[in-house]
Amino acid sequence: MQAMEARPPYVMFETRSIEDREASEKAGHYVGKDVDFVLITPAGSKDRIDRNALEWLAQCRIEVQAERLPVKWEAHYREAYKNWKEGQEAPVDGTPLINWPGLSPTQYKQLQALHIRAVEDLAAANEETINRLGMGGRQLKQRAVDYLAAAKDVGAVAEAASTLRARAEASESREKLLNERLEAMAARLQALEGGTAPRNESATAAIQASDFLDDDQPQTRRPL
Repeated sequence: MQAMEARPPYVMFETRSIEDREASEKAGHYVGKDVDFVLITPAGSKDRIDRNALEWLAQCRIEVQAERLPVKWEAHYREAYKNWKEGQEAPVDGTPLINWPGLSPTQYKQLQALHIRAVEDLAAANEETINRLGMGGRQLKQRAVDYLAAAKDVGAVAEAASTLRARAEASESREKLLNERLEAMAARLQALEGGTAPRNESATAAIQASDFLDDDQPQTRRPL
């Protein structure tokens, strides 16, 4: 199930003042420089890894090329870094918990504290995360799994309905075209019977086999 696939870890960014050794040696005193860092925390975990943001993003690109990291994850990281640099909130990969009905404010804060920001993160929670959620944690995870499954079913039904609607519209269009051709043939017959048709036009010329065929269907001829 898609909801149970591996999820990208939660990432945050911050700027730290790091000593510029070369500049410090030249100046004879401490000289600092601003460096962006990424704080990487798997959803539901207390463990955190700090890395130089730009070096880490470059390594992510290498991991993608080596097919050791999903392309979607790297794109998510780069968008999160871009949003942070622009002063925006990092994007949520999946269905934001804030849009999930039935979640109490206490549960929302608890999940946020565990760096769980999407329903998909909760649905993929491991035993360690469930234990940290405490009483009702397993039921909360199952609710997330059931919610995503129901949303998937709704999407499938909507897609099927769209397909049926498109087929009905195509059928209606073909029926309209056939009626127009029948009316045209009736007008030709009436003209022939009334003697108003051109002398060199015969009934076989006025009414052709193609008038009964759908333009979208292949035309075949019977051997004479």
